[in-house]
Amino acid sequence: MFQFKKGLIRIGAVILVFFIEVYRKFKPEPKRIYFCYNQSIHQIYHSIFIAIELSNIQKDYQAVVLSTSKEASQIIEEELNSIPNNVKFIKIKHPGYNRINFSINWFVFLCRLRMHKPQAVVVTDYCDNVFRKLLLRTFWVYVPHGLANRDFAFEPHIKDYDLVILPGKRDFEEMEKRIGPINNCKIVGYSKFDYFHYYKLILPKLFNDEKPVVLYNPHFEEKESSFFDQGLDLLKALSDTNKYNIIFMPHPDLARKHPKLINKALEFPNVVLVNRPKINLEYMALADLYITDVSSSAFEFLYFNRPIIYFNTKKRPKNTYPAWRFGKVAEDLESLISEMKRSLNNPQELEVQRREVFKKTFLNVDKQVSFEIAKVICDELKSAKGK
Repeated sequence: MFQFKKGLIRIGAVILVFFIEVYRKFKPEPKRIYFCYNQSIHQIYHSIFIAIELSNIQKDYQAVVLSTSKEASQIIEEELNSIPNNVKFIKIKHPGYNRINFSINWFVFLCRLRMHKPQAVVVTDYCDNVFRKLLLRTFWVYVPHGLANRDFAFEPHIKDYDLVILPGKRDFEEMEKRIGPINNCKIVGYSKFDYFHYYKLILPKLFNDEKPVVLYNPHFEEKESSFFDQGLDLLKALSDTNKYNIIFMPHPDLARKHPKLINKALEFPNVVLVNRPKINLEYMALADLYITDVSSSAFEFLYFNRPIIYFNTKKRPKNTYPAWRFGKVAEDLESLISEMKRSLNNPQELEVQRREVFKKTFLNVDKQVSFEIAKVICDELKSAKGK
């Protein structure tokens, strides 16, 4: 049955490619590099600045941004209207355009219809696997949407890309440790931090007093997330003390998949629910302490060098995740709150360790990284085409 289904997909892909080829003979398009976005809005800022810089530094390839989501389109449009660029932006309207739920296969199919022999496609997820099934052959660039922490980040498939952009030496070493030698990587930096290059940081005004701000950012997968075990208990306990201002900023996919459960946090005083923000960095900047579980966003919080606590409700060994090496790990509510008080009273306790990890994790923090990444993509693409 599986082989039959696989055969049908291939036949469908051949027919699709044939019709695209015929159509493009009558309506040719310039050489293009594509960036594709859907309802996973948390991935936008990992590559949108690269698309912008790519459109500005050269004229050989047209930078094209495709969006299959209204929510994503609004964020992208805001950036394209704020920063000078030559990006071609295409909104792909379809029956699910206004929804926050989506099918990865449908997303890829819609984008594939817009592509004819692209020079390159830049992805922030492993969705290229689906593109490849639709016989899309191109120069594949992978810019991970986050840092190497969970097993997801160490897929051997990483070796299949033509170019992988990594933020720093730490990710490269962790990957080689897990999956062996990697020859397709360039360590350039973390494009998302360019948000602070393009914009002056303005802290959101969420609270009316000066109580310490605690940010809780749980992961979305039930098998790894602390939220499904004791997340609401944590928010209630912190709220009941009346000693803290609490930002509850769940992973966007957690908010997308479990909206009713997430909205229960609105019942607690002192808790502000930040639901699917366009970018998380502004809220991180507001926090005095960060609570998460397995999210690689903890590495991003290192930018501010403030205490981090990991809520290990699954009681995993404390060496399970690389991020747990530069914060405190608590397995129950009582110990977490106790550790939280201690960390807020002594925020400099792991300051040196956090600074060292940050330096190894992120290269070129003082540079405009997206510009550097755009140059690397152009150079590597031209080199590959010249072979």
